[in-house]
Parts: sequence; structure tokens; C-alpha cells
Amino acid sequence: MRAADCRPKPRVHSAGIDIAADLRFDRFEEQVAALPVGQHVMLPLFAFHPYEFAVGLYPNGAKEECRGWVSIYIMRQDASEGVVTAECTIEALLPDRNPIHAGHVSRSTSKDGYPLELGLGVYDGWKRFAQLEDLRRQGFLLDDTLCLRVRLAPTFPGLGHVALAPPKIAPVEALARQLGTLLTNPTASDLTLSVGSEEFSVHWSVLTCRSPVFRRMLEAGMSEAERRRVEIPDLDPVTMSRFLRFLYTGSIEGGPELIRSPAGRWHYVDSCYYEISEDASTSVLTWSETTEARGRIHGELRPTGAMSWAARLSNGATFAVALQDGKLHGEYREGATEVVKTEAYNLDAEVCVTESWGRLLRAADKYCVEDLTALCEEAMQARLLVCNAAAILRIANETGRQGLKVAALGFVTANEAQMRAVQQTRAFDALDRELVAEIYEVFFNPPGKRKRPRPGEEAREFPDGQDWARLSNAQLRLACAERDLPTSGHRDTLLVLLRAQEEVPSGHCCTGSSGGSKSMAPCERDITPMERE
Repeated sequence: MRAADCRPKPRVHSAGIDIAADLRFDRFEEQVAALPVGQHVMLPLFAFHPYEFAVGLYPNGAKEECRGWVSIYIMRQDASEGVVTAECTIEALLPDRNPIHAGHVSRSTSKDGYPLELGLGVYDGWKRFAQLEDLRRQGFLLDDTLCLRVRLAPTFPGLGHVALAPPKIAPVEALARQLGTLLTNPTASDLTLSVGSEEFSVHWSVLTCRSPVFRRMLEAGMSEAERRRVEIPDLDPVTMSRFLRFLYTGSIEGGPELIRSPAGRWHYVDSCYYEISEDASTSVLTWSETTEARGRIHGELRPTGAMSWAARLSNGATFAVALQDGKLHGEYREGATEVVKTEAYNLDAEVCVTESWGRLLRAADKYCVEDLTALCEEAMQARLLVCNAAAILRIANETGRQGLKVAALGFVTANEAQMRAVQQTRAFDALDRELVAEIYEVFFNPPGKRKRPRPGEEAREFPDGQDWARLSNAQLRLACAERDLPTSGHRDTLLVLLRAQEEVPSGHCCTGSSGGSKSMAPCERDITPMERE
């Protein structure tokens, strides 16, 4: 098992360096059979003189207590003195996609709340990275290969406090920031978007440049172009604000915060959580956490900035939190000890944020802003949790985003315990019968265990020329999946897709791919009736 003979070149920053590398562990099942518990395979990661780092993978677990799990550690291979601390994220990649993209199996020090500590002869990582059977079920070991994406940001002894010159703002970033100021400068606008009770002053040239739908609407002589006013009744003001920010800047950063209060229960690692309560009469926020070792510790949170607070706790420690994109980023400091960083989520907030991303995805899809649809898919896939997985699956199914749907299905059906947990959420109750049936089909026939054709064998279980009407709904979905067609929709929709692809000449199929593209090219999208005169 060897990685490509090329090491990533580190990027130097003020606190150390950042590297990202994609590694391939080939002949993985052979290693599972050959290596006992406690033995590993090592791949070089990168070198930054005099330090050298590698990734050690234990196919059967690092210890007897981890049998059945894959363990992954970052190791040092140099003899230099001192301890290197590092923030690290490792995620499994799906090898049967082109290009390879991240799945939902990942571990990160930012979520654990403390960095890796790498000293001489000391390695650090995750003894329970993922269960071996789950990797098989979810298709991460197709072609007998495990692909990992490793991101490492080490801080070296003596470099952590070096003050380098602040990085220069790239011209593109500066341009995006300046364009964003146009959203708050109505005097220069020449078009108005009416959304609910709010109006947005925008610029004709920006909208027609960024959206082919707006371009056709405004350049086709419709009444909206004459009035310089467009009524948009199917979007809410918050979604429109985020949508416009992306059109102008290519990012939604700096837009309205989706969650306005940190009150609630916030989970950060395994079964750990803390609570923030708000006094109804005084609006005072109180942070508290109960641990077996220290009992209950608490403190009053005071504002320190926009959506950020800090507290002096009852045990003498300090705790600071900042609310961003529906998550609380915390820093706990006790005495002269190292800062413990956490990233916490709230169950209700995650569902709210997921639905907001879904509305933004629908807006991007309606106005054919393809780079925004990709951003929405990536954001929702990165947020997959038990509490919102069913909602993400429903949104992906309704919008026809096949790549996001595959990821959500893989998360829901990862194992029996996880599927039962998802079934107990309110979001699962909102799924229609066809989508629930598809979940069970994937669970009992996961992609990682489907038979792969041998050379000379028919590549499809359901070849062209079938009497499609005689197949069951489950068989129709499998046939669509074999052809990279969308698997969502009712029976009639699946029949239309399968019959249509037989009529399209080979090499000219216009249907969507597993990456989430749609069956109609963006420039050919019809303008919705509400936008016509």
C-alpha cells in the first residue's frame, strides 16, 4: 500500500504551516486479512525541516479494545526535540466518484476540543476513526481502496509566537468586498426586488451577469424590465439577502446570522454538552456545564462583540463563545493551561439552519446560479447529523441534487443504530412513502456490497430494452442508479427517465450525473409563470 510519490508543499502562516493531502491505501482488504490488531501501515505525509510526519493506519484497530474499528494516527519520524501541536481533520473519500469527493466519515480536533500533541516517540489521533463494516457498507472501500483526505496545521516549538507581516488581501477578495458595499448603497441601484414586506435595491448589470434567468427576464422586454421592479413572492427576505450577497461577492459571509441567540443545549464532543439559559425578564445569559469530576460550573455571559460573549466561571476559568453559521465556537481557558477549543451544535438550531440552506438551494436552482447550488450542497453535506439528516435527504430529493442525496442516504443507512436514531426525529416524519422505501432499499442493498461485474459480464443488472413497466419501484430506482439518473420521484417519473435515456444517442445523454447536475442545461431553464406578464 503506497501513496502517490509526491508530498504536498506546505503553506507557511504566522502560527505554523497548513498542509492538505489525499492519500490512497490500496489493497485494503488484503491488509485487513494479513495484519493483526496493533499492526499498522505507514504513509509519509510531509516534511518541514527538521520535522517529518507520516500517517499510520491500523486496519484492524490499534488495540484489542478497538477490534472491528480502523485506527488512524499522525506520527513523527524525526528525532527533533520538543512537542509539535497540530489541528487536524481526516475524512474518508468516496473512490467511485469523479472527481473524488469527501464523504461524511470524518474526525477533527476542532470538534474534539483539543489539538494533537506529537512528541518524540509519541503519536496522536483516533483509535476509533470508523467501524470497518460501516466503511464497507457505505462504499468507501470500492475497488479495494481506502482514500483519505488529511488536513494538518502544526505549530512548531519556537514558531508559534513569531509575528510575521499580516497577509496581503488578494485582489479578487478585495474586489468581492468592494462589490458587497453596493448592497448597502441604494443610490447607485437601478432595479428593485420586492420580497415579502421588504425591498432590495440592486443593480441590473450584476443580476444579468450572474443569473441567466434574470438576464432573459430583463432583456426580453417583459413588464419587470419596463417597471424596473421584480416581485418575488416565493422567497423570504433572509434567503434573498443571502442570495444577493453571493451574487455580488461569491460568498455568503457577512450576511444575516441565521440563529440570533445562543440559548439552549449545545453538544460538542461525544456525549458532552453545556447549556446556556436566558432570563426572560433581564435577558441575562448564564453558561453552565455539569461534569463528574468538578460538578456544576457556571458563569454569566457578557457581550464582547457582535454575536460573541465571554464569562468568568465559578471555578476561576474563562469561557468565550461566538455564534457563527448556527454553531457556537468556544474557547475554554483555565489558569495558564492551553486553550481548549470547541465547536458545538444545537439540535433545533441545526434543523433551522438546514432548512435555511434548503431555501437558498431552491433559490439558486430557480435562478440557475450553479456555483451557489454547489456551495449549498457542500454546506449541507458537511452538516449531516442525526437531527437533520432526514431534512437534508428530503431537500436533496425535492431539488433533484443526486450527489447530496447519495451522501444523505449513506449517512442515514450507515448502521442500524444510526438509522433508528434518524427515524426518531421529527424530520423523518415529513418524508414521503417513496423516500422511506428508498432508505430501506439502500440499507438492505448498500452500494459497498453490490456485485461488481467481471470483465465480459453485462455491466448492468437491468440492461436497456427492458419492459420497464413490469419492474417494481425498487428495481426502477436501481436501474436509474446504474445509469446515473436521478432516483427520486414517483413511479411515473422514473419510467419517463428510463425510456427517455434509451432514445438518446450514446454520448449525448442530457440527464444529470451523480454529482448533482440537472437534466436541463441552465441556459435552457424556463422562466416561472409568476415572472411573466
